[in-house]
Amino acid sequence: MTWCDERLSLDPAADEMSQERPAQAEAQLAALPLGDLVRGWREVGTVGLRARTQGCYCFSMYFDRLGHEDPERALAFIEAAVTQEPNDALVALLAQEKLLSQLLHFNAARVVDGLEAAAQRLPRLRWLLGAFAWGFRGGMLEDKDIARRLEVIADEAAYKAWDDDYKAGRKRIDLAALSAEELARHWIELTAYSPLERERDDNAMALFDYQWELAKSDPQRALVLIIEVVRIEQHPRMLGLLAAGLVEDLLVAHGPDVIDAIEVEARGSLRFRQMLSGVWTSRVDPAVAERLAAVIRE
Repeated sequence: MTWCDERLSLDPAADEMSQERPAQAEAQLAALPLGDLVRGWREVGTVGLRARTQGCYCFSMYFDRLGHEDPERALAFIEAAVTQEPNDALVALLAQEKLLSQLLHFNAARVVDGLEAAAQRLPRLRWLLGAFAWGFRGGMLEDKDIARRLEVIADEAAYKAWDDDYKAGRKRIDLAALSAEELARHWIELTAYSPLERERDDNAMALFDYQWELAKSDPQRALVLIIEVVRIEQHPRMLGLLAAGLVEDLLVAHGPDVIDAIEVEARGSLRFRQMLSGVWTSRVDPAVAERLAAVIRE
């Protein structure tokens, strides 16, 4: 059981991807003290995909929409995190994840005065806003006056210096040069990352881009990668992400070309069939989707 589960009195065994978040948890999240939100942010940022629970999921969804739906509380939370969280990387996640970008995109006019006032007291907030200095110059905000006001208080140089130092020494993986098994093991390692690990290692984003290109341009290597991942990995959350990502993209781009091989693999592997049940087929060729449904039913 994680701290998030305990704080919300949730069952950690519940499915964290459920679309029916407990109403009680929703009410609790809206009423939590800011210090508890900071503690929840720390846990959400450091828990990997396999270890996520319903509590982590509820906190994560709350943070994802907070900047859009409750800008005043979002601003108060950001100030609390900047002052209370000792780990710079966790504070930087406020910019790297959705919270701060949504706040600025949807509600900049409502919070710009508060940001300016807080920035006068908090150099660390100016540092955090430095993550978006490029956006303030490049049209991130429609209101050019607000963009200029935020650019003035954003310490871009300090943020870039920290980011370069934080990511220094990370070796870029040549994904195209890997064997299918090596690529599958890197896929598993990088996909299981926590948000904090993902933001520190550029290989995670490189993998995302690479598998997208595979799905479009090299369907056979993409299919071999899928088969290898399913052979090695057992966790349903990892396999669900594989299905909703690479498998779905492959079927959309090359469904008629790969469905024969997918049927053969599925009929020989229960785990592969279970993984396929996580594919959303709304964008897949209807004939391919029908064959996929049939092999899953088998």
